[in-house]
Amino acid sequence: MSQLIKLGLLGNNLGRSRAKNLHELLGEIYGLNVTYQPMDLLERPDPVSIERELERCRAEGFRGVNITHPYKKDAFACVTTLPDFPQGLTSVNTVLFDPRGMTADNTDYSGCCRAFRSQFGDHFKPGRVLMLGAGGVGVAIGYALQTLGAEELVIFDTNKDLAASFVHQMSVGSLPIRLADADLISEMERANGLINATPVGMFQYPGNPFPLTGFGKQKWAFDAVYTPENTEFLHVCRERGIQTLSGFYLFLFQGLDAFARFTGIVAEVNEVEPKFLERFPLE
Repeated sequence: MSQLIKLGLLGNNLGRSRAKNLHELLGEIYGLNVTYQPMDLLERPDPVSIERELERCRAEGFRGVNITHPYKKDAFACVTTLPDFPQGLTSVNTVLFDPRGMTADNTDYSGCCRAFRSQFGDHFKPGRVLMLGAGGVGVAIGYALQTLGAEELVIFDTNKDLAASFVHQMSVGSLPIRLADADLISEMERANGLINATPVGMFQYPGNPFPLTGFGKQKWAFDAVYTPENTEFLHVCRERGIQTLSGFYLFLFQGLDAFARFTGIVAEVNEVEPKFLERFPLE
């Protein structure tokens, strides 16, 4: 048996996460002894310090961990980012431990770029995009849209301070970005693409964050939620003939990129996807 590679996941509400399934399957496919431990921090009796949790994992011999909601931005302050990390991005989801310290990447960013191109092709342009959600995954998606050549990004979040901070953060980049107008339906009608980067649509937060009357003129839609795969938002889009990108592919590609960081192995998506879906069908 090869040396144990101990991985994990830090976040809240991890009961339906499939990260353990993916990483342990990847270990099986590539002949590695991988264990992956979800650690739900919502169950901690004391206030959570993500820095303390990372140091604990490092001391316990983890090779690395993934970070999920709501700790991606807090984790950024605790680590050294890798050399090719996008300039201006301030959240991380993949942390590696070594004797010198903690280094990190954001495979939500790289995974989003790969997922978008895999679904729509290398030459498809996002155009004008309306995104709901300015949290950690939303910021990563915003930088991916900049890389993908979006024409404009319009942001809406119920937390107005968070949305304003996101716009300020990205305003120094090449992607034009602004806050959404109060009339969200009009913003939807002017958009080529719609993105849900909020938790709405997850099993524990059911619903559709977009008003129904705004659908119809868009070319494409993407939901970062992947449990369930067919969210109410994507169901509405599919009924109206709007091309969709499922959050499953963000999950898959960010996981493959994280596995490459953890192990040095570049997994082949065409080999991994059918094996994963056969063993763990989508809900």
